[in-house]
Amino acid sequence: MGAAGWARGEARVADDSDFETLKSLLASDRGWTLEYERDGVKVWVEDAAHGALRTVKVVAEFGDVEPDALYDVLHDPEYRSVWDTHMLAAEDAGHINVNNDVGYYAMSCPAPLKNRDFVLQRSWLDTGDEKMILNHSVYHKDFPPRKGFVRALSLLTGFVVRSREGVGSWLGYVSRSDPRGALPAWLVNRVTAQLAPRLVQQLHAAARRYPGWKALTDYPYHKPWRHPEQVPPYRISLDDCVDPDAPPPPENPKPDTSKTKLDVPQHSEAESHSIEDLGDLSSEFSVEVEEDVPDPAQDPTKKKGKFYRLVKTMKNRRKSVQVAKSADSLTEGKSEEKQEKKKTFKFHRRFSLSRGRED
Repeated sequence: MGAAGWARGEARVADDSDFETLKSLLASDRGWTLEYERDGVKVWVEDAAHGALRTVKVVAEFGDVEPDALYDVLHDPEYRSVWDTHMLAAEDAGHINVNNDVGYYAMSCPAPLKNRDFVLQRSWLDTGDEKMILNHSVYHKDFPPRKGFVRALSLLTGFVVRSREGVGSWLGYVSRSDPRGALPAWLVNRVTAQLAPRLVQQLHAAARRYPGWKALTDYPYHKPWRHPEQVPPYRISLDDCVDPDAPPPPENPKPDTSKTKLDVPQHSEAESHSIEDLGDLSSEFSVEVEEDVPDPAQDPTKKKGKFYRLVKTMKNRRKSVQVAKSADSLTEGKSEEKQEKKKTFKFHRRFSLSRGRED
C-alpha cells in the first residue's frame, strides 16, 4: 500500500480521494489488532502476513487542547525544532501549490543505528470540521542521499484533527514507514507500535505550550498553512521531483533462475578437457567432485562418472558463475579394475585448485 492513492515516490497535488482514504483507514475496524490502550490513547496494528511492514493506527483524545493548537503544532516548522527531540535538520524545498509542499527532514537514531532522513511531500486540507495532513516520500533534485544518513521512506503518514465532544480535541494518526537499512520487518513493526504512544504524548505536551510560545515569536500570526496569502509565490516544478535514476517498472516479471540447475551438454569435445584447461584459478574458486556409482540393483549398463562443478563466490551475492563439465575423460589412464568397482554410496571431495591439493 502506497501513500493513499499515490504510486510510490509519485509527486502530485493531493485530491479529495487521498484524504478520504486516510479517513477510511481510521474508521475501519476490520483487519486491525488493538495492541495498546492507556490514558485515552489506543494503538492498533494492521493484520498482515508475517515479515511484512504493517500500518500503525493511533486514536487519542485531549480534553485540554484545542484542535487549532494541535493542527498548528503539526505544521509549524519552527516550533518542531523545540518539541521534536529527534530532529536534526529540516529544510523546505518549496510549495507545489498552497496546500502541497516538499521538504527535507533528518532525524537521529539511537546507536548503533545510522541516522535517517526523508524527502517528503506534505498535503493538507482544513474543512472546518476536521483538519487533515498527509505525507509520503518523494524525490527532489536538490536533496540527494547524504553521507551518514540512510534515506528512509514514508509510505503513508497522516493526521486527522477534530473537535472532541464537549471540549478538547480528537486526534487520529496513521503511519506506515520503511526505515530501510538492514532492519527486519518484525523489528520495525514492534518499534513503531511502541513509539506511537510516545509521539502522541509529545504532541499533547507540545500543543498545550504552543499558544504561549507562538505569542512570543516575532511573527505570531504567520501561519501559511491557515492563510494561503502568506504562502510564498514561488512554486517548485513537479519535474524536479522525478527521479532520473529510478528504474522503469518491468513489463513482465522475470522468472527466478537463481535455483535453476545448469544442464551440461555431453559433447566429446568437452570430455577431452582436463582440470588444467580451466586456467589459473584464485583461492575464490573451488571444484566439487561428486562420484555417483549406480546401485547394483539397477541396470548395470547405465554408468555414472564423476561430475565437476566450478563455483566462484562473488561479493555480490546475486551474481554467481557456475561452470560444469563432464569429466569422464579425467578417469582415462586409470585401471579398468577401478572403474568397474561398485560402490553403494556417494561421497564428495573438495579440491583447492589454487593450492593444488585436497582440503
